[in-house]
Amino acid sequence: MKRFAVITGDVNASSSMEKQVVRRLERTLRSSFQDLMENLPDLKADHFTCFRGDSWQFVVGDATAAVNAAIYFRASLLLQSYDAFGKRLNSSVAIGFGSVDFFPDDESTAGGGKAYELSGKCLNKILRRMPGMCASGLGPQDTGISVLLGVIDALIRHWTSSQARAICLALQGLTQDEIAAHWIPRPVSQQAVHKHLQKAGWPAIDPALNWVATTIKG
Repeated sequence: MKRFAVITGDVNASSSMEKQVVRRLERTLRSSFQDLMENLPDLKADHFTCFRGDSWQFVVGDATAAVNAAIYFRASLLLQSYDAFGKRLNSSVAIGFGSVDFFPDDESTAGGGKAYELSGKCLNKILRRMPGMCASGLGPQDTGISVLLGVIDALIRHWTSSQARAICLALQGLTQDEIAAHWIPRPVSQQAVHKHLQKAGWPAIDPALNWVATTIKG
């Protein structure tokens, strides 16, 4: 049976937003997912849903790259929230690994299956404790991956918009020279890219992602 990854999140400190601001938040979440689909198509991200205004969920067909998808989405959300709200928005994230019985469609706004169930339970668990990132569904590997996700979460919460942009481009497999050339609104130096990646913790995150992918493959 094919294993999927369902990624569920909840935007932190958003409960007090006014109704019109919540609608803008939903547009920002959908735009962040669109960014992920367009720039990391091999991950097979799909079936995005937004609920309660500040919560979101999507499926990753390539379960080994689920953590990459979660980090990219959060980095894109950081970037886009600067433009939409003038401040950085973070989100708790839970990844559930397992089977999927059905996906959201016109008749059902929520999907079903083990991956969906584990993702939802994992998110509820960390929200009761503190915002963060966790994983469930990999058996003995859950603890190690969740600990690693907690460390990455701590790094993400300190990213600037430039650091988030550098991470998004690095996750696409671009070299530092290529990132510098693709920089928006105008190209920057390779040295500037190197500085952003260093401060974002990319030298530690990159090998961690390789380890996670290998671990998920078993």
